[in-house]
Amino acid sequence: MSTVSYTLGLPSLSPTTMPTLLQSLLRRRFTAHPAKTSPFSQLPLEIVFLIIDQFEWDILQLRKFCLVSRAWSSHAQSLLFRDVFVRWKTSARFLRLLQTSNELGRYISSLTVIYGHGSGWLGTQDEPSVLNAIAVEKMPNLRTLDISYLFFGGQRDTLHPAAAWGSISRLQMHFCRFDTTDTMVAFIASFPRLESLDVFQCYTLDVNVRAHEKPKQVRHGAIAMPAWHLKYLAFGEFPHNALINWMLAEPADLVVDHLRILTWSCLGCIGGGAGPGTPEVPLSIRACIALTTLSFSERSAYDLGRGIISMLLQVASPHLTTVSILINWHLNAGYLDIPWEEIEDMLTTDAFGHLKTVLINMWGGGGSSVMTPYEEAVLLMEDRLVILEARGLLQFKCVDWDSDDTAGRRLRAMPPRQTRPTLRRRISRKVAGWMGRGDDSSEYRNIITL
Repeated sequence: MSTVSYTLGLPSLSPTTMPTLLQSLLRRRFTAHPAKTSPFSQLPLEIVFLIIDQFEWDILQLRKFCLVSRAWSSHAQSLLFRDVFVRWKTSARFLRLLQTSNELGRYISSLTVIYGHGSGWLGTQDEPSVLNAIAVEKMPNLRTLDISYLFFGGQRDTLHPAAAWGSISRLQMHFCRFDTTDTMVAFIASFPRLESLDVFQCYTLDVNVRAHEKPKQVRHGAIAMPAWHLKYLAFGEFPHNALINWMLAEPADLVVDHLRILTWSCLGCIGGGAGPGTPEVPLSIRACIALTTLSFSERSAYDLGRGIISMLLQVASPHLTTVSILINWHLNAGYLDIPWEEIEDMLTTDAFGHLKTVLINMWGGGGSSVMTPYEEAVLLMEDRLVILEARGLLQFKCVDWDSDDTAGRRLRAMPPRQTRPTLRRRISRKVAGWMGRGDDSSEYRNIITL
């Protein structure tokens, strides 16, 4: 048998020379050289953190940053766990992570809890709850809480006010159920530092929200009203009259900067005996002394027109600067029947002397290539809101996600004579309409002097 030798700059490897080679390798001394210094190690941590911030939404890269050093890991984890989304199926695992990790909870600043249609309502009082984890200060830096499809009270998810709720400044509740009206009010009152409150489709089991039944009132003085200064307040379906009366109760002063009516139909059925045809709803926002923005998002033309007029009759805020209205640019869906002239008359009175902007947000589908529905709607709305346009208050915005600003740019580029009647002609038409109604208001004299 022949012996095979390899010559690669090393002694020939054969059965006779192998033991000698191993002995020489064992006797050889290896010198350890210091590792090359990374250029990032010489940068201040403040600059390194600014670099890491640029990868805020890159989860894979943030996980790699966690392997570099403890300092990098701490900052990268604060970005990874800043916004946490918890469902019913993942809530148990999330609670286990909070128990085993001492650092995870302090990174969370925004928590979204969605238990799903009915799945979150099947738990028992003894079952651990994500919201109870907040109450025991597992997430001390939490600022935003969004909850959906949760059931509070009875033998379900019972919560008790705790000092930990004081860190939350933004609360959003959608599709939640409460055992009683007092339970709902007590839960909302547990957040003393709220700056934003959004209530949509939340109701109680002791109240039938049909129009002909009167909701249960909260016991006077039973639940104290926090001294809130809300920068944003939004009401959707089923904001019970009891909740609104509690928020506007004396002697508390409810300070609101932006009030949004998500769907006006909800406010038509919150009072005793108030139905869809009621011309005025039992809601007063006179206590919102700092109200600067009022927006309407009702997508029913009938409810929108009735709601805007009813609300404007009740507004008494000297700080109101913006009124925003969401409509469909297919105005033949009933939006042309809205009494826009009456709305304009109200907005141009002395009660709205500080008004700076009337924003018409438009949404809808596509149209012809000659003139889009957005362009047609703008021209029609300008023809009906002549005074607001003459004062420079009227603005339009396309909010449809399938459209860009091409229509707006094309509209501004078209000559005025080809797009709309002259301002003088539309003002004359407006004055003629007033004279036909026999209106001798101060606004008539203001128009003549233009």
